[in-house]
Amino acid sequence: MKKQVIGILAHVDAGKTTLTEAMLYESGRIRKAGRVDHQDTVMDFDAEERSHGITIYSKETWYEWKDTETYVIDTPGHVDFSSEMERVLSVLDLAVILISGQDGVQAHTETIWNCLEHYHIPAVIFMNKMDISYRTKEELLSDLRKHCSDNCFDYVSDDRNDTLAMVNEEMMNTYLETGDIPFDMIKEAVYRRECFPVLYGSALKMDGVKALMDLIADLQVEKEYPEEFGAIVYKISESKGERLTHMKITGGRLNARQKINEEEKADQIRRYSGLNYEMKEYAEAGEVCVVKGLKTIEAGTGLGFEKDSAAPLINACMNYELIAPKDADRLLLNETCRRIAEEDPSLQISIDPKSGRIQLQLMGEMQMEVLQKKILERSGVHVTFGTGRIIYLETIADEVDGAGHFEPLRHYAEVHVRLEPLKRGTGILVSSECSQDDLSMNFQRPILESLERKRHKGVLTGSLLTDVKIVLTAGKGHLKHTEGGDFRQASTRAVRQALMKAENILLEPYYSFELKLPQESLSRALYDLETRGCTVEVSEDESGVSVSGRGPVRTLINYQNEVTAYTKGRGRFLARQAGYDVCSDAEKIVNEISYDPLDDYHNSPNSVFCEHGSGVQVPWNEADERMHVQLKKGNEGSSGLKHRTYTLSEDDLDRVLNQAGSNNRNQKKKDAEYQAKKREEEKERQKALKEAEKARKKKQEEKLPLCLVVDGYNMIFGWERMKPYRNGDISIAREALIDILFRYQPYTNEKMIIVFDGYKVKDNSGSSFEKGKNFSVVYTRSKETADQYIERIAWEMKGKYDLTVATSDALIQNAAFAAGGKRLSARELENQIDLREKISGGVLQ
Repeated sequence: MKKQVIGILAHVDAGKTTLTEAMLYESGRIRKAGRVDHQDTVMDFDAEERSHGITIYSKETWYEWKDTETYVIDTPGHVDFSSEMERVLSVLDLAVILISGQDGVQAHTETIWNCLEHYHIPAVIFMNKMDISYRTKEELLSDLRKHCSDNCFDYVSDDRNDTLAMVNEEMMNTYLETGDIPFDMIKEAVYRRECFPVLYGSALKMDGVKALMDLIADLQVEKEYPEEFGAIVYKISESKGERLTHMKITGGRLNARQKINEEEKADQIRRYSGLNYEMKEYAEAGEVCVVKGLKTIEAGTGLGFEKDSAAPLINACMNYELIAPKDADRLLLNETCRRIAEEDPSLQISIDPKSGRIQLQLMGEMQMEVLQKKILERSGVHVTFGTGRIIYLETIADEVDGAGHFEPLRHYAEVHVRLEPLKRGTGILVSSECSQDDLSMNFQRPILESLERKRHKGVLTGSLLTDVKIVLTAGKGHLKHTEGGDFRQASTRAVRQALMKAENILLEPYYSFELKLPQESLSRALYDLETRGCTVEVSEDESGVSVSGRGPVRTLINYQNEVTAYTKGRGRFLARQAGYDVCSDAEKIVNEISYDPLDDYHNSPNSVFCEHGSGVQVPWNEADERMHVQLKKGNEGSSGLKHRTYTLSEDDLDRVLNQAGSNNRNQKKKDAEYQAKKREEEKERQKALKEAEKARKKKQEEKLPLCLVVDGYNMIFGWERMKPYRNGDISIAREALIDILFRYQPYTNEKMIIVFDGYKVKDNSGSSFEKGKNFSVVYTRSKETADQYIERIAWEMKGKYDLTVATSDALIQNAAFAAGGKRLSARELENQIDLREKISGGVLQ
């Protein structure tokens, strides 16, 4: 029986789980098709999934149809769980893209399409919910061709051959000669991603599902798998305390109780269908299985002859600090976070061993909420999240050379590299153009491995380096004195020295977005988007105005809240990640972060040379002329460098090192004087360090009083609990908000100022009143917005208060940052109040 693995991919609410249920029902695997709204589906068995009505975790099932054993992986559609979807792509033979006939191609659909193109996965498109769609098949097909590919074609249309004939020359000639295009030729074109068949139907009504299953089975190509064992691990999960490893077998077969490597053994092999599973004695090539008993293998690992997966396309662009109660069990919390990070590597959880601070990367609020509940369930600790911070990246503008030397006593390594800029989204590539005659593979191998494993930091902000090719151009080691760690030190210093010489570029994450809103709100939207550094394009149809464009995540965070406010709930802002690009305000960001590359001792650009029996640090800008490998300029190579020439032979180097390690009698007096001088210098340096540390501690002890400034209307239109007040008298909403914050303020014991816009009230001189100690309410005067007022008092309070501004308005947040303050989104403040109410056992008193 033939085997294949398909994935169901779609924007959220397109009907993926419903389609999977329909497939299982039509194939006879289940007797009754469940429904998401009835919470009885085979696939969405998790409590969180049922409460939200969406798929959060990818899950497997299988069915048999037309002599084909098809393994189905249902993937999340919500943008916050895109990384979970992307991990599945590495094991798919075919993708089924599900599109709602009501909505057509949406922002996340384009993200899915780009991922499939990157991983070169063939795709079939199923237009779902046609029973309730107001759009025609022709309109939906036109939308597909506009946003995805011109070669999308209606599979059951009478004129499909007209489209297929334009796919390639072979199809054109066949069509002209015979008047038809055979299915085998179509199948080949589909697997080469030259064309994409489209079917229409309704998964809920079982309409078109059999036709889709027929097409999936007919498209299956019987593969010849290698006899050698191979597998790709795409997911790690946990069930009842058991660690489960999800994989696709790509060669040979895996037997139960078989050793995967010297340390790992497959205790059990399971085939899952939703929550249920059956035990298997073995899994063959082409199958998806779940293995129990593997303790250390991670998602993305290649087993046997398979290589590890490449770096993912989709990554979070915000970093958050996880905040736990003071009495929380830190060891248990750390272990829980470690295990969750194994299940979802995209979280990038890091734990500082000294401070215990836990940092992690998140896609959005939905993922934050799910993670919060998962940690509570597994550790019993109720955590919250700190203020989000944009994750920046760095790259270079031009080609640059660098060298690193590491030679403390009885250690030796020297590495020369060339850095070359790459196109956006490439990541870090490592290669060598160093001849084995000049540097043996025994020396090259540890250099290349250290360059690949190292998370290289840029020198502007200390952010990760990306889109750079690191080329090993030369190096030097010593048979007696070189250890593996020496090359790691030298190669890191070589890259850092090159970056210090280079023209560095700060990159920030961008959104591509679509804003749908009524005509009367267009001018406000265009002004907002222009001030946020966005490029836009405006279109109009019967449903209203649509603004599509691209802009920095930094300025568009929580923009949906503002759209809701100024369109009175009629606007919709849909955004998706669009990769990284040049930061539009780089100088300001660099100054705010204030990163000093020379103070980063773990990533030093300086080199270490041996002098008089000890290692001496040489500044990066003085190290080139002291390198033992000198490069001569010539006409060869893109770098303009000719063959390497060494200034020291192995015998010369051995003699130098032996002389440096011994107490040469002729130099004894000179060395003693030198060492005494060095000791005095070290004493002075240690004394200066102690004074600096003493001053730092004294500054820390001088804590400023806390002050929270709240953007009032932003809370009213951003809080879930304020929904009942939004359509009524706004003065009642204001009083309700003031009452909530007044009862919350005593628990924080901080000065609190609530600011409301009064700029539209004619001849308004502004007003303010104090409702209690450290609690003030301000109404701005005519022609002064809350934004302007908050920006003004933020600067006035600088150095007097430890200021936090509660708002989801990006402009106000930036003003707070510029004044040295912190920001708190509307959602985060509401979460803090909710948490305080839960601790207090009800409404705050």
